[in-house]
Amino acid sequence: MTAPSRVKRSNDFTGRQAEELAKQAAAEKRSRNEEVAMMTATEEREFEDSIHDMTVRPDQPTIIDEIIEMGVVLADDSVVVRVAEDIENMTYGHGNTYTFVAGGKYKVPKGVAERLGDLGLLYERL
Repeated sequence: MTAPSRVKRSNDFTGRQAEELAKQAAAEKRSRNEEVAMMTATEEREFEDSIHDMTVRPDQPTIIDEIIEMGVVLADDSVVVRVAEDIENMTYGHGNTYTFVAGGKYKVPKGVAERLGDLGLLYERL
């Protein structure tokens, strides 16, 4: 014996209502997922495009909104680099601890940039 198949009755108000609510919930979930994906993409793009100044306080980087090319060497001897890998709590010198996120642009002292380059942790191009 086979199990009887379920046929939806036209007067099954609760079943129709549950089906409509399920469709609405699925549509809302798709919409929220798209919004989250767009926000994440925007945040990633902003992170990759901004430069974090770590020359003043390495433990609290400042985001530089705009760089003006001066055509001269900076007096503070700093360099802008893009890090290829995540680096947590890298110590360079006494009391200078750096944390980098892969793909981010950072303004760092020249010595830090040279050390990261020696270790092969920098992208070749910004």
